[in-house]
Amino acid sequence: MDTASALKNLKISEVLVVFLIFFCTLVIFSLDVFVKANISFYIFYFPYIAVMAWRFGKYASWPMVILCFVLWFLKQWDMGQAELKVSMVWNGMICLASFCAICWMTLALRDREENLKKRSQELEQFALHAAHELQSPTTNILGYAQLLDERFQNSSDLETKDIAENIQKNVNRMTTMITELLDYARVGNRDLPVSLVDLEKIVKETLETFSFEIAEKKATIVVDPLPCLAVQPGLIGLLFQNLIGNALKYCEQEPRIHIAAVRKGKEWLFSVRDNGIGIPKEAQKRIFLMFEKLPTSKKYPGTGIGLATCQKIIERYHGRLWVESPPQNSAESGHRPKTAEPAKGSIFYFTLPAIPKTVTTATKKETTLPNH
Repeated sequence: MDTASALKNLKISEVLVVFLIFFCTLVIFSLDVFVKANISFYIFYFPYIAVMAWRFGKYASWPMVILCFVLWFLKQWDMGQAELKVSMVWNGMICLASFCAICWMTLALRDREENLKKRSQELEQFALHAAHELQSPTTNILGYAQLLDERFQNSSDLETKDIAENIQKNVNRMTTMITELLDYARVGNRDLPVSLVDLEKIVKETLETFSFEIAEKKATIVVDPLPCLAVQPGLIGLLFQNLIGNALKYCEQEPRIHIAAVRKGKEWLFSVRDNGIGIPKEAQKRIFLMFEKLPTSKKYPGTGIGLATCQKIIERYHGRLWVESPPQNSAESGHRPKTAEPAKGSIFYFTLPAIPKTVTTATKKETTLPNH
């Protein structure tokens, strides 16, 4: 990318920031001259160079290096250091080398981060493309397996029937993984529209998709008042779908799920609490990695992608996601949403940025679905 195209890519606000940093540099130099000090070299010039390199790249940082060195030279001249020519040359070389080193190291870190982002985007695109391509053959395989199963439904050939059933099970598992890979890849799509979303409505729609499981397991779900936030509804729906789905799935009794939220400054803290099997402390960070599952995966089959998708959704909004299990018997501390007290289980906490005005319900609302 040449200088012209790099400058074209800068927004007006970014250009203003560049000029503001240059202006602040000149102001600091003027103050140094006025007070007869040499503070700017040690305090201001290094951070300014690093900020310009990290935020705007080499086309803004190297001019900043030259400007800082020129100002340093003028400052030495003003302080009468020009008479010590040899000392001034050595000091100038050290000063310029320091400026260049800060600029080069910051640019190297910036390039590395950009390369990581680029590779991550390439992997996401590959996963999206591969998942799309795999959908058609898996559908065909499933269709043929179902035909075999129907043909041998009344047959005495049990071995062929078992083979057909195993094919269907494995294809269904593969289809689930493909769907979750597609969901994971779509999280990185920055073109998804953002709007003001009523999260209570999102949760209600999510619960409707689990109506059969809720009725079958006689689950009780309590939903506290939730805010309206500026988010992408599809991604937030996927977030609640994974968390609620896990709460229903990993439970050996009648599920009790409590969804709550509290405002904490500039963010909302949400909790999804269940009375399931719980998560060992040593696995509470690992479960958010791709394809990582609990040792109970044989009893509770899954792909290990759902929570990684949740993590990616929350990171998209610069929030945090973590889990605590088992919950403490005491009342919840002030920095967490107050929830019910099941005997065991897990609490998934996550944060989302607040907006200046949020819409919430005045009273607590229980969404206890009937046990059909």
